[in-house]
This record gives sequence, C-alpha cells and structure tokens, in this order.
Amino acid sequence: MADIYVLASIPDQGKTTTAILLEKKLKSEGKRVACLQMDKGKLDVNRYLISGCYHYTVPIEAAQGKNNLEKWLPKGYDSFILEITFGISPVASAYIDLFKNINEIISNDCSNNWKDRVSQYMVKTWDQYWGAYQGKPKFDLMWHWDLIHARNVQTVLTKMPKPINGPCTDLSRILYHADLLAKDEVTPRMQFYKDEKREVIAVGAFPAEYWDIFPHLIWYKFDYARFMEVIRSKKYDLAIVGACGTDTLKLFDLPSHGLIICYQPSVYLDVPRRVSKNLLQIDFPAMLSTIKNAPVGTPLSNDGAPYFGYNNRYWTYRWYEGDDPVWRVGNIIFCNGWVLPQYLIRDNYLEVN
Repeated sequence: MADIYVLASIPDQGKTTTAILLEKKLKSEGKRVACLQMDKGKLDVNRYLISGCYHYTVPIEAAQGKNNLEKWLPKGYDSFILEITFGISPVASAYIDLFKNINEIISNDCSNNWKDRVSQYMVKTWDQYWGAYQGKPKFDLMWHWDLIHARNVQTVLTKMPKPINGPCTDLSRILYHADLLAKDEVTPRMQFYKDEKREVIAVGAFPAEYWDIFPHLIWYKFDYARFMEVIRSKKYDLAIVGACGTDTLKLFDLPSHGLIICYQPSVYLDVPRRVSKNLLQIDFPAMLSTIKNAPVGTPLSNDGAPYFGYNNRYWTYRWYEGDDPVWRVGNIIFCNGWVLPQYLIRDNYLEVN
C-alpha cells in the first residue's frame, strides 16, 4: 500500500508549487515519492523534471475506477502526489470522484470568496473558449461543485504572508503543517519495461515515463541547438523531440538515423492547430458518465464541439488537426497529443529490448 495526496483546484492557486514542496518534505522523511498529474499534456511537466521529481501522467481511462487507477501507478513508491486542475471540464471531476479525501488548494487572495472565484473562473473560461460559438450554456457552470465537495476536503492556503495553524505555504515557498494534509491509500500495480542498452536523447517537454523505460536517457532540457548537434552526430539510437510551446520552431534537418518520437509535429510538418467549430451543446454530466463507464475510445463529444479533441482511441487530447493521435512517416513517429509510451509499446510503435 502507498499514500496518495490529491491536490485539486482551479488554475493559478499554487498546486504545482505545493506538490513539489510536499515531495521534498516526504523525501526528507526517507520516503520514495512520485508526483502525478491528470492528463493535461505538457503543462507543468518541465517544472517537475527540472525539480528532480519522479513524474507520471495518469490517463483519462484511469478515472474509470480505483482498480484502473492503480494499474497506472508505478510500483516501488511509498507516497504519490496527484495534481488535478478542475474547471468546467468533466475530466477533472472523473478523477476526483475516485477519492474520499482531497486537498483543495486556495491562494490567500481568493480565500474569502472562494466559491465566487471558482464561479467567475468558470464563466470566464466558457466565454474565452466557447462563448463566441455557442453563447451562454444551457446548464449551471457550477454543476460539478457538489460532486467535488461531496467528500472530506482539506483546505490548503497558499501564498500566505505568514503561517497559520492549518496546512499552508507562505511567500517564501515553505510548506507548513503537511501532517494535516488529507490522503487516501492505493496499491500500485504498474511495472515498466526497461531498456538499458539503447542510447536515448530527449529535448523539450515529454512524458517522464521514458526515464523509467530508458534509465540512461539524456535530457537536453530546451536547448534544441545542442540537441541537434547530437542528432547530426548520429550518436544515439532513439531521440525524443518534446513539445516546446510554439509552432514557429522548425527543425530543418530531418533525421534519417535511429527512431524519432516527435511530440511537436509542427517542427517537421505544416499542421494546423485544432479548434472547436461546432455550435452543438454539450451535456457535461453525460460526458462524465461516458468517462466513468464507457469503453476507452468512445467519443466524449460531438465532432467539432468542445472536447472533441479527446475523441480517439487513447482519450488523449489532440493538439493538431487530424483524427489519429499517432502516425508514422519513415523513422519518425508523430504524436498528436500527450501519448504515453505505454500506449506506443502496446501498439507496437516502440520496441523495448
């Protein structure tokens, strides 16, 4: 058995900072700790990598039940810290529904009117992304508030000018009263294939699970120039071109050596970003039910509507236009979204010796 701490909130409240501080504290107690994120793609993963944390992505299919979740938790850890960003998407609610105890991260400036702030965030998000297409929604944007709070919720205040008696972080990024954080128990069941023979290089943001599979992986962070020098030298067997956050970066030297796994197809191809275009309304509770109960790959929304980017065999959000989340051109495997290496191995895109 292992402990799991769930840290949940809307964006910009200090979840990732709190998670990294908690990871350091638990490590100082002699525990082996892994940080987890719901499937939110490249966002924040580099902060975990740069901080030296063991990091894993929990795919949407893991939200179908506690047993499914445990299949995606790697063995060998004493504690897990799961970061969940909730908004109007039912995806976060599906994860939170797995737990009896969660920690709600609230920044000091939002603490006096937290529910109002959450409501304002929901409205702002809807208007920003879908208001131009559909107008006001036909449902309560706070539809999932009761679902999230129907459990033991421990408040964790962040960015405090000085410590308080409950769990909190201050402006110096110190975590106080971590022993009061809420936690659940899980039984990790995932075991990685390991390949210690191949020379593997990586750049940009990529699923950190590759480090478990290829223990000798060398990460060049976001130094694409140095990475390309190694590519030209052909002193590698596998290269991972991670996401960089911009479609303007182009790598004109198309590698012909080794196997390339590319999470930023735009560096080699002209591919448009995927946008929502359909005016059809979404039934969010029905989408939540699909995530919890339907076979993986079942469409979560209508084509062109918000969240139709998840409509693929992995339920991985596709960043670019195109139906397939993975395709191969010569020695390059293109990933349209945060496709985990476990999927690539399962579907014979990636061999592990």
